[in-house]
Amino acid sequence: MIATLAVVLLIVLGVPRDDSNRIAQVDFEQIAQEAEAAIDAELVVPKIPADWWSNSARLETNFGVESWYVGFVTEENQYIGLSQAFESNESWEALTLQGNWLEEEVEIAGLMWEAWPTLTPSNPPGTKEYAMLHRFGEQTVVIYGTADEADFEILAREIAKELGS
Repeated sequence: MIATLAVVLLIVLGVPRDDSNRIAQVDFEQIAQEAEAAIDAELVVPKIPADWWSNSARLETNFGVESWYVGFVTEENQYIGLSQAFESNESWEALTLQGNWLEEEVEIAGLMWEAWPTLTPSNPPGTKEYAMLHRFGEQTVVIYGTADEADFEILAREIAKELGS
């Protein structure tokens, strides 16, 4: 029995594990600098709390609308995505907010935001349990995810600083 346990222990400790499927941290600020040069537009690049991190950052195109996307992971390992659309339109907004409904408008740090909770809360939660939308000029910023509303407010305040509010 002891010999069997020793062999099992050796196998467990000695077999290398592939961690390549783990979500990696990305430097969204560096990616934003490169993206700004590529599209000649100012991107929303908010400062985030020290205990948050980014898992993704990229330019996207949906319904002919070019947008900037950043995914954040909060201190509680919850998700908040940020999408900034250039020359936004109703189709892009509808796709981004699909599954959510307009509940109210709130003012945060001088900016008006629409609050969009999910239509169908689920367990485990989906990626858009809550969303907030702000329009400025021809652009739209949407933040959405599974984090607490307090985390959304933190991000909304940082976005307001970025937009000079």
